[in-house]
Amino acid sequence: MSFQVTLNSRNVLVPLSLEDHQGERMLGALSRLDTATAMVIQVSASGSFTQEFVPLRIRQETTRGYAGGEWELWVQKASGDLHVYYLGIPDGFFATGSSGEPPRSLSIEVVGTSPLSGREEFTGGVDVTLQAQVEPPLIPGFLGLAERFFPTLLPHNFIDRHVAAEFEFGGKRSLLLLVSLQMDEADRVPVSLGKHWDAKNWIQAVVENLAPVPASDSGEKAAWFAIQGGCFYGRNGKLSHWFGGGIGLEEKGFRQAATERIRTLGEGGTGAWIFWLEPQGAADGVYELMRNPAAAARRRISIRHPMLQRLLAPAAALAKAEAGQPTLAEELPVGEAVAALAQVAGILIRHQDTLQRALAEPTHAAWSERANPAAAALLALEGRPESLPAAPGSQDGLASDIRDLYATRGETLRALEALFDETFGYSAWDAVGNPMRDLLSGFLSGQDAKSKSAESRASA
Repeated sequence: MSFQVTLNSRNVLVPLSLEDHQGERMLGALSRLDTATAMVIQVSASGSFTQEFVPLRIRQETTRGYAGGEWELWVQKASGDLHVYYLGIPDGFFATGSSGEPPRSLSIEVVGTSPLSGREEFTGGVDVTLQAQVEPPLIPGFLGLAERFFPTLLPHNFIDRHVAAEFEFGGKRSLLLLVSLQMDEADRVPVSLGKHWDAKNWIQAVVENLAPVPASDSGEKAAWFAIQGGCFYGRNGKLSHWFGGGIGLEEKGFRQAATERIRTLGEGGTGAWIFWLEPQGAADGVYELMRNPAAAARRRISIRHPMLQRLLAPAAALAKAEAGQPTLAEELPVGEAVAALAQVAGILIRHQDTLQRALAEPTHAAWSERANPAAAALLALEGRPESLPAAPGSQDGLASDIRDLYATRGETLRALEALFDETFGYSAWDAVGNPMRDLLSGFLSGQDAKSKSAESRASA
């Protein structure tokens, strides 16, 4: 598994998967006699590394918060006999010491043994990547939580450029988006390129941060876009992989007209997806940006899993109000799960610009320098205060929304994490195929069908 935290994080609990000595996934409580040790490999920003073995204190069903003082292995009951495990990482690993190098990542392997037999009873591991420092109180782990439930199909660091344009055909005006792909060898590609060619994965996916969210927005009308259909623009200038209903594919002359318009948007580079977008909420800002190409090009966009759109749609409200709901697991009604995930989805959309900037802030080494008063004083004496990176963007409202999320839905999210862990841990696409996600998606589709049927009967 992998996990990302901010450099200035404190009291960090990282989700952890454990396997028993037979290689089976563990879901129960640990024996009170079990002991555990962690092998910690710490990699610095310069590439050097250190290795050490540290004992873990095992805590089960604790009611207090993690203090962040020492290494701990937490066991928490999610629902019924289902338990989840967390690794507590001391605060000292998230700040640069006076003489140490800036940290970059931790690779942790946990081994549990029985003091009676001396046998290795369970193992687990996690890679922790330290990313840019952001202003408190952005709760560490929210971005990882969002990625787990709504994996990114196309992240901002995998997009070379994007261009939005209008397209008219048959008296209908549409919004086109060209997303040119890049291959950055310095980045680990977070998705399987092979699955990008499966067009059905794009239907109803959400384009984030294409248009600014109004400053006075209450959250209900935040700007976002759902993908209706599209095609692929190859480096040879040919278009293929057409998909989507309702964009005009069935109309004569549509593909020829669309091809001519797409070729005016520019080169496809290593390849580009072309999407027909359906604006949602207060999305008019994108037309203002289209008149200012320089401002539009500066925005970082990402494309996220269609589950995000399903939970932002009216079907989510129906699911919460549904009586006698089925359960995903013991004591976890579908409606409660939908409500929790809809709250996460709402935060992603309301604060998409802030979250995109948090993902693309300067390196953690630069932020360490900025956060180090001694380094700041030295640069000021040398007359080079401009060498320090600028402060991170404002997070007005984000902290309170995240705190409210954990206060009202924390238990549900922990239970869902355990269920979603079934396939998570290799890449975002492994999570996309999670049966639990498919079950939720099917439930929401059924609710949407009921809603449309009721509306048609009412209008009749």
